[in-house]
Amino acid sequence: MGAGIAGAGVARDAALRGLRVLVVEARDLAFGTSSRSSRLIHGGVRYLEQGELGLVYEALRERRLLYKIAGHIVQPARFLFPAYRGDRLPLWKLRIGLSLYDALSLYRSHGHRVLRPAAARALEPLLREEGLRGAVTYEDAVTDDARLTLATLQDARRHGAQVLTYAPVVAIRREGEVQVVELEGGLRVRAQRRRRRRAVDVGAAARRRRRPLAGPVARHPPRPALGRHPDPPTPRRPGPAGAPDLVRRALGPADLPRHDRHRLRGRPGRRRRHRGRHRRAVRPDRQSLAARGPRPEPHRQRLVGVRPLVRDEHAASGDPTAEISRTHRILETAEGVIAVVGGKLTTYRSMAEETVDRVVRRLRQRGQLPAGIGRCQTHRHPLVAGLPLSAEELHDPRLGDLAQRHGPLARQLYGQVQADPRLGARIIHDLPYCWAEVEHAISHEGAVHLEDILRRRIPSPSPTRASAPASPARSPPASSRPGAVARPTSRPSSSATARPCSSRPAGPSGPAEAVSNACFHGHAL
Repeated sequence: MGAGIAGAGVARDAALRGLRVLVVEARDLAFGTSSRSSRLIHGGVRYLEQGELGLVYEALRERRLLYKIAGHIVQPARFLFPAYRGDRLPLWKLRIGLSLYDALSLYRSHGHRVLRPAAARALEPLLREEGLRGAVTYEDAVTDDARLTLATLQDARRHGAQVLTYAPVVAIRREGEVQVVELEGGLRVRAQRRRRRRAVDVGAAARRRRRPLAGPVARHPPRPALGRHPDPPTPRRPGPAGAPDLVRRALGPADLPRHDRHRLRGRPGRRRRHRGRHRRAVRPDRQSLAARGPRPEPHRQRLVGVRPLVRDEHAASGDPTAEISRTHRILETAEGVIAVVGGKLTTYRSMAEETVDRVVRRLRQRGQLPAGIGRCQTHRHPLVAGLPLSAEELHDPRLGDLAQRHGPLARQLYGQVQADPRLGARIIHDLPYCWAEVEHAISHEGAVHLEDILRRRIPSPSPTRASAPASPARSPPASSRPGAVARPTSRPSSSATARPCSSRPAGPSGPAEAVSNACFHGHAL
């Protein structure tokens, strides 16, 4: 239950091992926190202060594996952390912490660098000069969280998993020798006890709406926290020759306690205090910027996701959510429902491995494990099957641009554009997306509503992601206004109607082939 990044990871791991998998999701895939994260794949420098060395080591190991299996959407980036006179973390502490960070990554990434004030301002001219003692730069990674979730789920489907979106789970119960999962609308999934299934609940953030399914989660409730991520539209400025490509983001303490909507409704005073907390969260980042210089534009967007953090049993209820560990916990009910709470985007693959190991262990104890079920294989196979694009192919600007979002599957989309040039027209002419991607989202990626496409299939490009120059857009008709949508003269025909699922296993080394919408539950857009 749940088609966020955790559910997608569990589905892919189980499908690659040979288990039969059904994923049910109340809304669209990656609808919740999995498309509203910071879009960072990182070890977590600040977790070193909390003594979470094991979590940082695990996250850095997973970052290295994601470079390998999802290199087209997980890209390394350099981050700059300035140090000012009177800061809680002086420059010498940053140097020690990042030296430990490099060691925990086993020195398999570009190490940190310490910059003098002049070098820091040459690299980032917007830094405030007064009180600047220096800065450090270090490597982490950025990603498109929704696209990462989609690619993981598509690989699960490629290996036989079935997916139902817009299918909320109403109840899980046992009727004699039959275990029943009841979905909204009367659809029932039944399993005989002799072929026992295990249900895995990974929708922790939405668990308040499904109290009957929570089981032991009621005794160990997650601490919901709002992860707020302002997306400033400040463009990259050219730095000196050879300077790293810096990611510019508001990196203040983004974790704020969650206020339930009903508590804020009709209480403008509390709403104002809630907005005030957001302003204070990004204030440290603003104070580092020079008073002179270009006036910052309003944020392009503010992403807010509810994080289901695991609260320590000995922690006080009023402790700041920024201090709560990002480790995960796996709980189990007497009915066989396994619930996964906590965790973070970077470690989703290892969380899924541990969860499926638990499922396999329980099935083996009951003598119900099918033959041929092996160990975890998710670290060995790329998310998108097929050979990486060659340097020659990447030289083509349109194919190279598609490859940043679709990997080897870009060849198929490029073939569609060549067969029907209208599909190559830009949707908005200063954004890289073309109509072939809309057609693909409807016919192969389970998009049902317009929001599914605009927010999770072709979202607004984030300044955290480096983009190659996009291919030239086709000239819009003379009657088009500047900034208007340039679209083909006839809408591409698509169908996303649900059909019976068919398992289509494919070897990971085979050609990249799009999986049709046969396993998605929904209607045509």
